[in-house]
Amino acid sequence: MATTTKSTKAKTKTTKAKYNNAKSITKGAKVAKKSTASKASKAAATKKVGSKKSTTTMTMLQKVYAASIAVYAAIAGAAYFLMNDVSYQLSVGYWAKDELASVNGGTQFAPATQGIVDVQVKWGVIALAVLSIVVPLLYLTRLKDYHAKSMKDKVLTARWVDMAIATGIMIQMVAILSGVLDIATLKITAGLMVVTMILGWMAEKRTAVSKKAAVREYYLSMITGLLPWLLILSYAIFTYVYGTLRSPWYVYALYALMLIGASVIGKHQLKALKAEGGLKNYETVEQNYAVLSLITRTAFAAILIVGLLAQ
Repeated sequence: MATTTKSTKAKTKTTKAKYNNAKSITKGAKVAKKSTASKASKAAATKKVGSKKSTTTMTMLQKVYAASIAVYAAIAGAAYFLMNDVSYQLSVGYWAKDELASVNGGTQFAPATQGIVDVQVKWGVIALAVLSIVVPLLYLTRLKDYHAKSMKDKVLTARWVDMAIATGIMIQMVAILSGVLDIATLKITAGLMVVTMILGWMAEKRTAVSKKAAVREYYLSMITGLLPWLLILSYAIFTYVYGTLRSPWYVYALYALMLIGASVIGKHQLKALKAEGGLKNYETVEQNYAVLSLITRTAFAAILIVGLLAQ
């Protein structure tokens, strides 16, 4: 009997030892599993925070876009509150009966004009500023994917659309201040600037596809961009010669600004097409375009605001 009891106690002890070992192993596995899960959770959280941090960090190009939006908004406000209400009446040309010449010799015709609409200069500046906000704002919001793809493809179509609208507005305002008040003529000058930007886009597109600078389209765009200035300068010269009048100082300042701005941007475009120096990086190309456009448009608006504020 004593032997049986001792044997039973030994078995019980062995069973308890096995149970304790199993329990210890299970507990260790749970702790290890919990530790692994905790590490994985921390790693995922760190990755998420890092991803969020990298997403919210703005590049230099994005900072330029953001600064442009702020500056253009300020220009719109300044133009609205500071510029006076000076306006120009736009007209259409046509042939009319010359009553005096028709008295003796039948019906005689003479050129005539008819006023259609009055345009205030300050609303042109406001329109330029507001429209200049649209494209950079879209780049930072709804057109992020489009912008990233365009940077990769090295063709940013939206930029050329923006430049066509902006230069169309500016060249028409300069023409109006120079005495070009015929609506059809004004639209031709704006149309030539649109053609200029289309040719610029074609040059960029062809260069990206063929990997060779499309200088033919570039030089054609330079020619179409200069044509409106032949008309504007002829009006300025004829006003001085036949009208014995001189335009206000800010009109000549706009001439200088627009011609200098066009030459600088044109030179930058040619270097970009040839991928000279740091312009092999398309993001640098776009950043330069954005900065040059910002400077030109801001100076354009500032000249008009100061000029019309002084009157």
